[in-house]
Amino acid sequence: MGWRDDIIEAFRSIGGEGHYDDIYEAIAEIRGGDNLPKTWKAIVRAEIEKCSSDSELFDKKNDLFYTVEGIGKGIWGLRNYDPDIEPIDLTEDDLGFPEGKKLLREHIQRERNPKLVKEAKRKFKEKHGKLFCEICEFCFNQKYGKIGEDFIEAHHTKPISDLQPGEKTKIDELVMVCSNCHRMLHRKRPWLHKDELKLLIVKH
Repeated sequence: MGWRDDIIEAFRSIGGEGHYDDIYEAIAEIRGGDNLPKTWKAIVRAEIEKCSSDSELFDKKNDLFYTVEGIGKGIWGLRNYDPDIEPIDLTEDDLGFPEGKKLLREHIQRERNPKLVKEAKRKFKEKHGKLFCEICEFCFNQKYGKIGEDFIEAHHTKPISDLQPGEKTKIDELVMVCSNCHRMLHRKRPWLHKDELKLLIVKH
């Protein structure tokens, strides 16, 4: 296989999107660390940008990749990625996880089980009749109509680095939040509790 095929396989192995570091590690596993040329990371970056309409280097042939947060952030995704499980959003803390990207991927697959997130959302909706942010009460369905139906993010109250080997995330450790509140929860170290963030909301 060529570099393009390996990059696509790497994206699939990391869940469809990730930072360059995630992509590099996945490709090293695919190709074998001893079989890589000195400039292989530059080759990977160039191939991704050449195959993305988000980039000025796009060759206008194969639009395979997209930027997640804009050029320069180093976070890319695979277009037309069709996961066999519900995708999981990565937070900035996840992307900077100090214990290694391989452990992060294993953690996402095991601890941040999308089935658990789906069940937590189901129980929340069953109890409240709809999905809304537990902090600011924003409801995507109410604001955006059908496109926002059943959309909400799940905040994991326990950081990856605090999990013990074999420890499983529990449903009561998930908080339903909008995208804005989710970002704000992660702005402090240690993370803010949902009630602490509620107190910081400016009333107009």
